[in-house]
Amino acid sequence: MTPEPPVEAFHDLLRGMAALSGNPIVADVARLYGRGAPPDLSIACNHKQIASKKWLAEALAETLPRPQGPVWVLGAWYGVLGALLLGDERLQIESLVSLDVDPTCAPVAETLNHRHVASGRFRAMTADMTELDFAALSPAPGLIINTSCEHLDDVPGWLASLPAGLPLLLQSNDYYREPDHRSCVPSLDAFRAQAGLAEIWFAGARPTKNYTRFMLIGRR
Repeated sequence: MTPEPPVEAFHDLLRGMAALSGNPIVADVARLYGRGAPPDLSIACNHKQIASKKWLAEALAETLPRPQGPVWVLGAWYGVLGALLLGDERLQIESLVSLDVDPTCAPVAETLNHRHVASGRFRAMTADMTELDFAALSPAPGLIINTSCEHLDDVPGWLASLPAGLPLLLQSNDYYREPDHRSCVPSLDAFRAQAGLAEIWFAGARPTKNYTRFMLIGRR
């Protein structure tokens, strides 16, 4: 078996790619590896994850490029989506909160998004999305993003707890084989029915090798 390359090799490779591309996000990922990245950061940044996040950013740029309030990314893991959205020139996002129930995620997300932390545009938070009272938040969210609806026990129940009229971007999939996926849907139409949004501005499906990812953008 070929041994895994050392972290130093990833760090050096990413620094080279950052210099070649001039992309500040690649430079930020390289910086994170230099400071001690978690082993599964490579999964959070793999080609499938990045392609899905780029699809999300493109759809958001077409439907809601200027949310009227902070953007909340739920189940945000290491803050990679937040970095992509805050770095996208098509979007005008005032601020972004990256929320995950795992307390080890917030420090990594803030290190990755250090430039936006310094400017006051990025904040990482540890909490369970199902226990937050979004109606009580001040300022009120301009957009809630949940790319992991399949992990929730009760998607309609969680959505019913959110304020009416709140803009939402939701993703799910049909990957039933994953044990942690408790609310998968078999089709885009099934996801529409599960979400029960009052308005839908975008609905799409993106096939991958093992599953299809579904996305809705609209209003609760």
